Amino acid sequence: MDTDWNKEEHPNWYRDVSPMRYLILGSFPPHPSKWEYPFFYPNGQNRFWKILADLAEQNLKWTKSDKTKAVQERYEIMKKLEIGVQNLGFEIERMGKSALDTHIRINKYHDIICIIENHPELKKILLPGYSAINSTARSFIRYIQQKGIEASAIDQVKSETLFKIYFKGRSIDCVILNSTSTASKIKYDFLLEQFRRNLK
Repeated sequence: MDTDWNKEEHPNWYRDVSPMRYLILGSFPPHPSKWEYPFFYPNGQNRFWKILADLAEQNLKWTKSDKTKAVQERYEIMKKLEIGVQNLGFEIERMGKSALDTHIRINKYHDIICIIENHPELKKILLPGYSAINSTARSFIRYIQQKGIEASAIDQVKSETLFKIYFKGRSIDCVILNSTSTASKIKYDFLLEQFRRNLK
């Protein structure tokens, strides 16, 4: 295994959705060698887009056979569900080509506050993945602490933990979910229902 730490910068994948009632955050994309298309969750083995497609009652037709259509298809699902998607990491160091959060160190975050400011209708932030030190949930907690954003008490960092952040007179719900990666060994039907419950 390649144990060198290599710097990477996140590609400019963000696409705004309006209205955006939900925001789903990830940590950072897998190594480019694992991308099937240039967009969030580009590894076809990850169950993220299948979950959203099922919730939107749409079939995923495109992957690497037509990368442009694959991106547009996923963006249409985001618009239908009123969901924004972004990763927390903007600049990272990665061990080799590993996709594990344990092998990623976030050096600089994306401007998540800007998304919150631009969307007063945003009511919930979903944080899939919590076990690793640089998981989505743990990285988000560090991000809000660095930015001085007030939050309700977070008793435990685990699946289904709920907390609130308070931003310029607003209260936004945050929920920690299971990772959609197949490495998490959580069954698909369980993940689907977990997302369905939290996207209401």
